[in-house]
Amino acid sequence: MSWFFIAISGHILNGGAFIVDKLLLQKAFKRSATYAGLVGILSFLSIIFFPWVTSWPSGVMLLVALCSGVTFIFALQYFFASLQQSEASRVVPIVGSLIPIFTLIGSLFFLHERLALNQGMGFMLLILATIILSGTGKKARPNWSAIRFAILSSILFAVSFVTGKVVYDASGFLGSFLITRLSAGITALFLITVLDRSAGQEIRSIFRPQKTKGQKGIAKHSAVLAIFGQSMGAVGFILVQLAISQGSASIVNALQASQYILIVLVAILFKKQAKTFLGKQLNSRILIAKISAIIIAGIGMALVV
Repeated sequence: MSWFFIAISGHILNGGAFIVDKLLLQKAFKRSATYAGLVGILSFLSIIFFPWVTSWPSGVMLLVALCSGVTFIFALQYFFASLQQSEASRVVPIVGSLIPIFTLIGSLFFLHERLALNQGMGFMLLILATIILSGTGKKARPNWSAIRFAILSSILFAVSFVTGKVVYDASGFLGSFLITRLSAGITALFLITVLDRSAGQEIRSIFRPQKTKGQKGIAKHSAVLAIFGQSMGAVGFILVQLAISQGSASIVNALQASQYILIVLVAILFKKQAKTFLGKQLNSRILIAKISAIIIAGIGMALVV
C-alpha cells in the first residue's frame, strides 16, 4: 500500500477518535492535561513492537527522537486546552490548517523538501478544503486564549512531525517510532504526576469510580469510550507516522482533510447530532459548502499523489 492510502486510512481513524475526544472533553474530563496524559500513557503499549526492531537511533538522532515524543504530548495538551475554551468548530480550522503549513516550513529548512507545482497546488487546495469542512461560519468575538493555545499546539505538532521525519529517514522507522512513543509516555507521566497532579487524580477517578451507582456507571462508560477512541487514534497515529516516514510530512498532514470529510459525512447521516460534531446545525447553504469542500479536497488529493 502506498504512503498516500496509508495516510488517508490513518486520518480517517483519527477523525473517529476526534469525535470521541470531544465527547469525553464535554462529559468526563475537566482538565486538558488529563486526556494528553492518558494518550501518552497508552504510548507505552508500543513496546509490543520491540522484538521486531532491528536498528535504533543513536547520538544526535536519539535526541531528535526524544524531542518528537516530548513535543507531541505538550501539543496535545494545548490542543485540548483550546478545545475546552472554545468550540471545536473554531479551534479545528486553525489547527487543521496551520499544522501542514508549519510542517512545510520545517520541512523546507530541515529536510530540504520541495514540492512540485501540482503538489503545491494540491497542498493549498487541501488546506482550503480543511478550513471549509471544519469551519463554523459564525461571526462572534474570538476567544484569543483558545486561539493562542491552538497556534502553539500547531507549532508543537509540526515540530513533532518534522523531527519524527528526520529520525525516520536517518535511523529507520520502527526503532525510531518506539523511542518517540516511549518518550511521549515518560513525558505524560511527568505531566500528570509533577506538572498537573490533578490530572493524574482525574485519570484515577475515571478508572476507580466512586461507590455511588450513578457515578460508577458514568465513569465506566467514560473509560470504555476513552479506550475505544484511543484504540482508533493509536492505529491512526501509527499509520500517519508510517506514511510520514515514506512520503512528504507536509503533504501527509495536509491530507488530514480526509478526517474532516468523515466528520461531515457522519453529521449528514445523523443530522440531529450535527451540532455536536460540527458546532452548528446543517442547512442547505452549509451542506452545499461542505459538499463543495469535499470536491475541492478530492481534486487536491489527486494533485498531490
